[in-house]
Amino acid sequence: MIVLPQQRGASFLIDQVEPEDIVCPEDMGDDERLLMRSIKEFAEQEVQPMFDEIDRRNIDVIRPLFKKAADLGLFMAEVPEALGGLELSLLAIAGMSESRSYLGGLSSTVFAHQGIGTLPLINFGTQAQIDRYLARCMNGDLMAAFALTEPGSGSDAMNIKTTAVLNAEGTHYVVNGAKQWITNAGWADLFILFAKVDGTAFSAFLLERDSSGLTIGDHEKLLGLDGSSVCAMQLDDVAIPVENVLGEVGKGHKVAMCTLNLGRMKMSANCAGTAKKILATTTQYATERRQFGHPIADFGLIQRKLADMAARAYGAESVAYRTAGLVYTATEALRRTGTDSLDLKLQTLTEFSVECAMAKVIGSETYNGLADEALQVYGGNGYSEEYPAARWYRDSRITRIYEGTSEICRLGIAKTILKRADRGQLALREAVSGLPPPAVAHSGDSLVSLRTQVHALKQVFLFVLGEVWDGVDGTQLLEPEHQQFLGSLADIAIETYLAESTVLRVLKLTEARPDTDRRLETALARLVFFRAADRVRQESTEVVAALLEGDRLTAALDRVAAWLPTPAGLIETRTFIARGLVARKGVLP
Repeated sequence: MIVLPQQRGASFLIDQVEPEDIVCPEDMGDDERLLMRSIKEFAEQEVQPMFDEIDRRNIDVIRPLFKKAADLGLFMAEVPEALGGLELSLLAIAGMSESRSYLGGLSSTVFAHQGIGTLPLINFGTQAQIDRYLARCMNGDLMAAFALTEPGSGSDAMNIKTTAVLNAEGTHYVVNGAKQWITNAGWADLFILFAKVDGTAFSAFLLERDSSGLTIGDHEKLLGLDGSSVCAMQLDDVAIPVENVLGEVGKGHKVAMCTLNLGRMKMSANCAGTAKKILATTTQYATERRQFGHPIADFGLIQRKLADMAARAYGAESVAYRTAGLVYTATEALRRTGTDSLDLKLQTLTEFSVECAMAKVIGSETYNGLADEALQVYGGNGYSEEYPAARWYRDSRITRIYEGTSEICRLGIAKTILKRADRGQLALREAVSGLPPPAVAHSGDSLVSLRTQVHALKQVFLFVLGEVWDGVDGTQLLEPEHQQFLGSLADIAIETYLAESTVLRVLKLTEARPDTDRRLETALARLVFFRAADRVRQESTEVVAALLEGDRLTAALDRVAAWLPTPAGLIETRTFIARGLVARKGVLP
């Protein structure tokens, strides 16, 4: 068991975080690694040979594989032991989510069921509901789906129009409405359905497929994820028994947000795992593909791409496991003290909603970015479905949209941080007022130097936040017309979290084994930091230029520049990383 000090959500912006305060992939034990290996072996031996049939949505192939995933224990992983499950730690769940990348088109089906399809039942189901459905969800006899999104409410999820009205006898809710983009809908046996009781009380229900009045549309023609079933649903006077209310009437937002926050954390690990797979395969291709008498991996611009891809994948992985560790540590503390009630677990997920959203943005944008760069490395071959890059490119794009779009996540990050500051839960105003002048920025190569430079990113965030507070009426800051300010604040915070997570990971590894050669990891951390610093420079400059003018603007720009070091030596750093990758056959350290 990993025991770390308790931390508060978003407190990294003002606190000095130590290497021993974070979790990284190297902290996983034998059990977690065995789980990851078993998923990979299942994928390689049984799933990957059927990729083409899965992409054709051949249910006669998909359903037996779904059942075999259940036999592997995937659907028991997050179920408490008291309910017959494995009750694996969140660190194990992160590893399992990372391994999802090997399942190809089956992954969406498996993990929509395992996560958003089954978790609401585990967390909010009555004993009778659990007895009726959970065992069959765990053994793969039932496939579950999460039915929230509607034609008129995507990101505005609480504004659904589907209604539920209690019948005169008080025995059933009569539901009317429509759902859209529901993963697994074409095959699911059980739906976690959201509707508003009497048009106002946002609530969750358990809906069985064979319910009269439920119509499932055809499979959507998607850009990617060819093997998944995504359909619309129509509900016309569907009668749902009152005993199938999930949780409490009017408390459906708890069901939704608990599920989505944890889903974002798991998605970040999945995206990081897929990014690593893309990196390894693309590096191998670059060493085998020859042009002008040389492997293209010898060419500087290809080396630049491979190095940048490696840094982004390593950083996304660092963030995913750090975030899982935050939630894991908090939930383990509750369990040890015997206070792990559902409400306290929900509070824990809410506490780290900022980090979960950051991890989702970083992971999804890393996956999408690597897929794009990989296709470029493959060149003309990348545009052919005969090579894997085309699939990566198509499948990656949705990750920036579902589980909360990147834009919604950014707004949620900024708004949550600001609200916590206003409530006195996060001492940002004190930190802003006590912000010292910048020290001379430098671009040293050592990990200690990088850690100091990460602290400078935090100071830039505080400085820009102070300018926003001074320049925008506080009562108006959260209004739609100021979303660009919120987005920039979120991006500075995101890049700071990314850089710090990566640098602290390498510091932790170095301190644990000081005699091990960590030059490649240090180079990756350095590249992650300077990519982050470039984004921080851009966003902070845009904000202060929008708020200030004349001498005040010049002074502000000088101050930001003084905090951010010059990106010296990055050409050599990228070359070193690329050569190291080739030697390792594209596998990150």
